[in-house]
Amino acid sequence: MTDQPTNPSGNGSGSRRPEPPLFTISPELDDSPAAKAQRRIRHEMKKLRNRVLAPIKWMAYETGQTRFVPPPDRMYIESTNLCNLDCIMCPTGLKQITRPKGYMDFELFKAIVDEMAPYVKATTLHIWGEPLMHKRIFDMIAYCRQKGLRAEISTNATLLDERKARGLLEAGLSTIYLCLDGFRPETYESIRVKADYDRTNANIRRFLELKTQGGYTHPYVNLQIIQMEQTLPEIEEFVKAWSLPGVDHINVKPFDSWGGQIEQIAALRADDPAAFLPPQRYACPNLWYHVHIYWDGRLAMCDRDFNLAYDLGSVISPDGKVEVMKNWNGPKMQELRRLHVEGLAHTVKPCDTCVEWAWWKPRLFGGYGNYNAALLEKKDSRDSGMGSSQ
Repeated sequence: MTDQPTNPSGNGSGSRRPEPPLFTISPELDDSPAAKAQRRIRHEMKKLRNRVLAPIKWMAYETGQTRFVPPPDRMYIESTNLCNLDCIMCPTGLKQITRPKGYMDFELFKAIVDEMAPYVKATTLHIWGEPLMHKRIFDMIAYCRQKGLRAEISTNATLLDERKARGLLEAGLSTIYLCLDGFRPETYESIRVKADYDRTNANIRRFLELKTQGGYTHPYVNLQIIQMEQTLPEIEEFVKAWSLPGVDHINVKPFDSWGGQIEQIAALRADDPAAFLPPQRYACPNLWYHVHIYWDGRLAMCDRDFNLAYDLGSVISPDGKVEVMKNWNGPKMQELRRLHVEGLAHTVKPCDTCVEWAWWKPRLFGGYGNYNAALLEKKDSRDSGMGSSQ
């Protein structure tokens, strides 16, 4: 484990040690005219670059290009894979993740952001683990903001006390997912094992108050509940109850089986994959549009490969230089893309048991998220007279 600053020494009087600062780099942006102009130019250049690259990227995916793929739209960075809960729908909570535990080194993080900020539209600062456990998470958010990169986190909110809430607001976080899986205490606590319903509720409500009272336009707040067997009867009440000032969207998240690798998790789903799987499998868009980087720099095909069953190497080249694009487009990723293009995804773990590949599909000027890709795929088949027996 790296880059986790400890509390500073006390004053020798036996008093409680002071809290370490949330920031070691300033969250404030330079507001001088020159700095503002530079940020505006950078922003416009990024928009233009993405506008130009979008059809090239789509064509690379659509034609099965495996080698020279433009930079991804989204970046997923695992700030840490440690978590304070044992959630029943999560491989971390069920102790199924066997790779080493740790925290991303801040210098590694900066090198990744420095390279990718001009290209990717947004980055999450979580994959597995609870991001608020990383003591430099606020610096990470602030650094992304300085580099013109939208930063997002998903948190179980159990550690979101007032001090951390103010830190997130001051850091310039773009989007936050506040995960509260259950409308009733007994439901929530049976899913989010080790969490306290009342405390988490209080944390979320205080965060919303601070955002509203402080006049913060960001982060965009998603109040999230996962659609699963236990939560299904409570979703309607949940949506009504949490339609509050400060909540920008209530996200009823489709159930993720994490590639169907863990029977105990798959048994929790409340939907039938047959209802959204298209008639024919297509290459997983993640391999062209997303990059996933674990805390130690290892590349993953997506978060469903939580134990790195398919080795894609690292963003750190043999000479020690951080080179995300070089390694994301390296021989191992090229081979994985080829297998998907040639209809051989079933020969790769965890792709062989995954249904989440059907959650979205790229289009020339955008994409359709979650189940919409599959629904549109079926509609397109019906409209063209290519009905399916499924």
